Amino acid sequence: MGNKKSLRYLISKYAIMELVYTLFIILLFYVGLNVLLNTGVVYPANYADIQSEKVEAGFQTEDWTTAEIPYYYDFLYLKDGKIIENTIDKKYDDLVKEAIKNGKATSDEVIGSNIFKAYTIGNRQLVIRYRVNAIFASEKLYRLFENFEWGYIVFILIIWFLGFALLLIRSSNILKKEIHKIVMANDNISRMDLDYEREYSKYKEIDGVLVSIDVLAENLKKSLGEQWDMQIKQKELVEQLTHDIRTPITLIKGNLELLKEENPGLSSDRFADISNGIDRLEKYIDKLKKFSYTMEGKKDVVSNEVILYWIEIMSGICRLNGLNLEVIKSDCSNIKLDKEEVAAALQNIVTNAVEYSKKGSKITVEFKDESEEFILTVRDEGTGFDKDLLPLLTEKFISGKVKDKSYKHGLGLWVVKNIVSANNGNLYLKNYTGVTAGAEVKMVFNK
Repeated sequence: MGNKKSLRYLISKYAIMELVYTLFIILLFYVGLNVLLNTGVVYPANYADIQSEKVEAGFQTEDWTTAEIPYYYDFLYLKDGKIIENTIDKKYDDLVKEAIKNGKATSDEVIGSNIFKAYTIGNRQLVIRYRVNAIFASEKLYRLFENFEWGYIVFILIIWFLGFALLLIRSSNILKKEIHKIVMANDNISRMDLDYEREYSKYKEIDGVLVSIDVLAENLKKSLGEQWDMQIKQKELVEQLTHDIRTPITLIKGNLELLKEENPGLSSDRFADISNGIDRLEKYIDKLKKFSYTMEGKKDVVSNEVILYWIEIMSGICRLNGLNLEVIKSDCSNIKLDKEEVAAALQNIVTNAVEYSKKGSKITVEFKDESEEFILTVRDEGTGFDKDLLPLLTEKFISGKVKDKSYKHGLGLWVVKNIVSANNGNLYLKNYTGVTAGAEVKMVFNK
């Protein structure tokens, strides 16, 4: 664990290996060429030039024929000015003429220059062409690889490239193997497999990343464990509360029935409000009993019955607090909303409006159905929203009471915002002015 190497070491190591390998190939090129020359497999570059003297000597004899010319020469043989035999390419005609005129001509190539020599004996003329480069001693090999030097260079380069590629592949495989350890660790975390087998690297940089990922996995495992324990405790608490609350609710319902029998002259609206409140309380208890983070409430079409249900809830709150509720529009809609959740949102909005309104004032509500939206608007005639807090009122634990130093922060509008969002809608708050003034809460549900 303590003798870890750096990735710089790995890169430097393979860079030096590539350099050493290149030097080895150059040495191999040099030694190989010398071995071929010393064993007679290849003739040196000046061999054809040396042998041209023998060609000249043989040409001077009376019984000389072109068959005596070695395979590594091209030639032009003339007799009485007529071409008897010609193996020199026509592209060299100018150089041939120059050689006949001056006895010798040379092309201007940098490597492997063409040499032309002309010999004249009586009525006979001979022009030979050869190249200044190494040539195979075997005629068959020479015919296959006339330009030995270029072939030899290409061959060495191929060997060098293959070795270079193998070293490169090996070094990249080492890096890929190390990086794969990071990839696997990330993959295990993404699959929430936090008890995966930890891996280590002999390279400092890679090992540092792996250690960081392992620490992250351990912390995540610990955090998830704590959350799970908390959820279990929350569920147990909810189950206990829902069980305990049912007893007082039953007592309230029983006493309400007795009260109605004993006091038949009391307002039926008051009894209806209490009864509706108890029914809604029981529904909330049932919802808590079935509590689940992934559970969605049942959604209903916004029918006339649903709107009347919402109006009754708001009316009860207004009557209890001495305010009047006015419904200026009540459009039904084919949109589906969570009836109880929207009811809870309206209850929060109206309760908040009552708190900031004078007795005898009016709260107006409008249910408006449009082609792409269903809009639910509630207005009061109270003091309105605090302008400074208006952008923050839908945040958690923010309320219009912060100025009274009571340190009581509300959840009402934050709850409303979450309910509206869960039903694919948006919440808008503002103050309005005119004949009357106050606060306006608008819930816009998208179809």
